[in-house]
Amino acid sequence: MKKVLFATTALIATAGMAAAEINFGGSARFGVVYDDSLTTDELQIHNRFTLNIDGSVETDSGIEFFARVRVRGGNTGVAGLTNSGVSAPRVGMSVAGFTLATGNILGAYESAPGIYDGAVGLTGLGWGNLVGNTTVAAFDWDSFSSAGAGSNGVEVIYSNAGFGAHLSHSPSNDRTALNASYNFGDWTVAGAYQDGTTTANDKWALTAGGSFGNFGVGVAFGDNDGLQKWRLNGSASFGAGTTVTAYVAEEDTAGVDMNYGLGFTHSLGGAVLAGGVAGTAGGTTLADLGVRFSF
Repeated sequence: MKKVLFATTALIATAGMAAAEINFGGSARFGVVYDDSLTTDELQIHNRFTLNIDGSVETDSGIEFFARVRVRGGNTGVAGLTNSGVSAPRVGMSVAGFTLATGNILGAYESAPGIYDGAVGLTGLGWGNLVGNTTVAAFDWDSFSSAGAGSNGVEVIYSNAGFGAHLSHSPSNDRTALNASYNFGDWTVAGAYQDGTTTANDKWALTAGGSFGNFGVGVAFGDNDGLQKWRLNGSASFGAGTTVTAYVAEEDTAGVDMNYGLGFTHSLGGAVLAGGVAGTAGGTTLADLGVRFSF
């Protein structure tokens, strides 16, 4: 994400002095969404705004201390507008490939490479591409809350020479998660595991994906307390800035439909036109179309 350094940055001076800065950056999107499960107003107006506020200071010994809060607001549908919210902070330090963070943590399962591969549309269209999302539960893992308190936990992240590892724990949710990954050239393999307060939060996933030329492929498999789900995804790029992405996914629950998604993005030179259509396990058809941009 592009970050804009404001004139409020300070102490970038002589050797021996700390280098401190504040960065503002974010993204926004707007468009229309369609949901055929609604009895009225199946086609609705949608928008969202996100602003990240990042502060950091680097000591003369090379340790970086950092903090982030996020402002997010958005609205979908015909109801009155809702207010934007401010997230709880994520605060920590980084040195020599290690990051220690506390508070509104990212979460190790959420951050595993490949977990979100195959996403389509402007809004994600139900996120049926995630093998951790099932008809029983969705998003039942620790993750950074964009406009709320989050998980109030602690996490350690390590990255070096293509290898990555991430361990997180949230006392507030009593969840412990771990992911490990390895990147070799244009390909990445990863695994993630979470142990929760209830068996419903116990889950693991394996992902693999990569690219060759203008094409990308990926596969994922997840076990959610015995409920298994798989996903296949692919993408192809054409011409000047157009990419088509698709996925199919299915859980082993009797009587539910296969998840599918088909979407596209097209560069507008500073913004992206995005849209897609998806079918949920419950038989609902979702679609969207709009523009998103970063600043």
